[in-house]
Amino acid sequence: MYGIKRLARTSAWCVAAAALALMVSACGTVRQTSGPALARGDKVAVVSIANYTETPDAGHSAESIAANTLRAGGIADVRIAPADSNRNSLFDTTQRADSDKALEWARSQNARYVLSGAVEEWRYKTGVDGEPVVGVTFELIDVSNGAVVWSATGTRTGWSRSGLSSVATSLIAKVLSPLQARQ
Repeated sequence: MYGIKRLARTSAWCVAAAALALMVSACGTVRQTSGPALARGDKVAVVSIANYTETPDAGHSAESIAANTLRAGGIADVRIAPADSNRNSLFDTTQRADSDKALEWARSQNARYVLSGAVEEWRYKTGVDGEPVVGVTFELIDVSNGAVVWSATGTRTGWSRSGLSSVATSLIAKVLSPLQARQ
């Protein structure tokens, strides 16, 4: 009798844990290719992140979070490309057209890699709860030949009391996790 109750209690905990894991994992998705082995000494240039949202400066926010995430992951030299004064910086959607210019700037900085990308979603949902939602895509480009050596995309929705920057920071850290410096 004691063994049956214990088994039932253990089973209930397992079902609850599985349900919680399913619920938490349903809040976001990340898809990525395998990344190159980055060293602490590799120099990474973060270039303009395209903003395909209706939120002003979402691309600039993603750039800052991505640069800090790379530094926190052990990349010692991360540089952010200077802003182009000829562009509408609030809604920067011309990122693809300027890839040659970005590679040229990265070469002038002696960078090994360029991190570029886009913000597809960066807002609070409308409705009663107003959950924050973020969607980003990143590419790591080898400066020597212009080839994409890693890419990833991710989305995440927070809870109604979550901050947008908190959800964005968490998602970008998860998306960029394969790019941590290896010893």
